[in-house]
Amino acid sequence: MKYIGYWEYSPTKITTVIEKFRQMTADRENMEEKYAKIIFGPYRLFGESRGFSIFETEDPEKLANIANFYAPEVKWEFIPIHDAKDYLKPSMAEIYLNLKK
Repeated sequence: MKYIGYWEYSPTKITTVIEKFRQMTADRENMEEKYAKIIFGPYRLFGESRGFSIFETEDPEKLANIANFYAPEVKWEFIPIHDAKDYLKPSMAEIYLNLKK
């Protein structure tokens, strides 16, 4: 399953956030599997101390591990996402359109 993870930190904590980011990057390179796989990002909103990343995992505990690792400097919100094409398959679209008649 895929999740979008919105993150935000205080600009006064940037040094600690960078240190933690480097540590997590090293853990990922060492094939640590306690964190969800990042498949897109991280992306920071221009001029802001917040942004988002896209993760993939079947174990939501791995998302909690990310939030716990960065706490208390970074606040996270994870929201499950899905590919809209899954809901636009011809059979489902046809059923919906027929119901509208």
